[in-house]
Amino acid sequence: METVCRVFAYLRRYPWLAVGTLTCAVLGTLMVAIFPTVTKWIINDVVRANHPEKLLPLVLLAAAAFLLQHGFNALRIVLNNTFEQKVIFDLRSDLYSHIQLLPLRWFDNRATGDLMTRVIEDVNSVERVLIDGIEQGVVALLQVIIVMVVMFYLNAKLALLALAPFPLLIAGALTYTLTAHRRYRLQRRAASAMNALLHDNLSGVRQIKSFVRENEEHGRFNRVSDQLRHATLVVMRVWAIYSPSMSMFEAFGAVLVLGFGSRAVLAGGMQIGDLVAFLMLTAFLYDPISRLHQLNQLMQAGRAAGERVFEILDERIEPGWIDSKPSARVAGDIRYEEVSFSYADGLPALDHVSFHAPPGATIALVGATGAGKSTLVNLLVRFYEFSSGEIYVDGRPIRRYGLRSLREAIGVVTQESFLFNGSIRENLLMGKPQATDAELWRAVDAANARGFIERLPSGLESVVGERGVKLSVGEKQRLSIARALLKDPPILILDEATASVDTATERLIQEALERLMFHRTSIVIAHRLSTIVHADQILVLDHGRIIERGRHDELLAFGGKYARLCEQSLLETSAQPEQGTAEEIATLPIPAPDEQLSI
Repeated sequence: METVCRVFAYLRRYPWLAVGTLTCAVLGTLMVAIFPTVTKWIINDVVRANHPEKLLPLVLLAAAAFLLQHGFNALRIVLNNTFEQKVIFDLRSDLYSHIQLLPLRWFDNRATGDLMTRVIEDVNSVERVLIDGIEQGVVALLQVIIVMVVMFYLNAKLALLALAPFPLLIAGALTYTLTAHRRYRLQRRAASAMNALLHDNLSGVRQIKSFVRENEEHGRFNRVSDQLRHATLVVMRVWAIYSPSMSMFEAFGAVLVLGFGSRAVLAGGMQIGDLVAFLMLTAFLYDPISRLHQLNQLMQAGRAAGERVFEILDERIEPGWIDSKPSARVAGDIRYEEVSFSYADGLPALDHVSFHAPPGATIALVGATGAGKSTLVNLLVRFYEFSSGEIYVDGRPIRRYGLRSLREAIGVVTQESFLFNGSIRENLLMGKPQATDAELWRAVDAANARGFIERLPSGLESVVGERGVKLSVGEKQRLSIARALLKDPPILILDEATASVDTATERLIQEALERLMFHRTSIVIAHRLSTIVHADQILVLDHGRIIERGRHDELLAFGGKYARLCEQSLLETSAQPEQGTAEEIATLPIPAPDEQLSI
């Protein structure tokens, strides 16, 4: 019931549409009682009393009633659909907006396919509560009330007989309603699981093909699809018992009215026209009740879907969005003081990390996979919230910045450059939406990307495909650098920005990065020394702790972990690798064949 009430809260935004819909529903439903009454007059006063002159006016009255009824219904449908689409738009907009503000830790535990199911399918199921549950439900109830009033006016005894099945109908509806929730909830979960698997497989279709896993993945899909089939069949089997049972009880009521009404006609206590009119009213009484049973099914499905929608809306957003106010431009002074963080209890990803990066300095992070490099920069952008210590930007704790102003001051270029399925122009404008063409081309030139863009048939308007699939890794990376240049942030994070590219492409990217890093505070994560050898300070991380720090020459002379990492990178200037313990060797990264680094 709480879910339905929360859906109703959205209706209060459009009171005049609600009033117009209900007004048309009342006027259209009032017309229902006219045709049985006209039929009664025609049979009793025209046919049996032989007054043919009264036939045409009565027929015209019936035709006018039908015209008004369907006219009001048409207007009601237009108003209701407008009403419903506005509410659904608001609900879907609120849901998407809320998802955008949720912390990354929340997304780590959610499948993308499940979220898509909730935004698209579950919101559409809630839509049925609005269209069918509210509008048609109100119309059906109005018709029941109006028809019952007319029936009691014509013959109270037959009206009571027509109502005889109502206790059984109410009991059946309550039983179905109280037991349906779990069935529909399982059905929605099964649909969500299938969509999640489908999204994963479509995103990883290249991996499936390269490992020749088509048959195995087809089997996995069939298994989750079968779970949805089974859950749906459970819902349908119960409905197959419930719906015919309710129709049978309604038929018993119609039989009672026919039997006792015919007996009254034979006894002279009732005219044949009254009986015909009453039988028509009985049909008009049970028809909306049948619709209410069907609406009950849709309401239960909408209720289960609504719970999934509001479950997301009840999640807490990232701290810092509510009071996210613009602040003065950041200079870029960064300081970590005893910062610790854990993804899970008892497994620290960072352990009392401290360092200082003055404005314009370049800090390089080095270490084996899992040492905590990416975690360290993720805390600066507040993708995750550190558990102890403090991070300062320009001497101010980052939690005192609004999230928007903090992230506007930081540019990020990652190893796997993400491009949206749009044009090159649209992807670049994410850095600066109001940028002119001249600014775009200056950024493109600085990122060494003009050459490949001009070779494309449509230039800046060329569509890059999903995740930039139509471009090479190096081309995507240079577009990411151009996007960061347009943003012009005082703080820059480079997360292995030259990994997975050939030497020639690396030189182009390195030149672009040097332009991007000029006069900015930069934190660089890299396995290739070409991006870190000139850093003002190199931090060597191991299991979440800084174990060495200094410049490149200083760390080489020290002969510790950094020196061994350089030797394993097969530098031309390096000596033979120094033998370490078995544990140290096991933690060192395995260099890729193309990772012969140069200073």
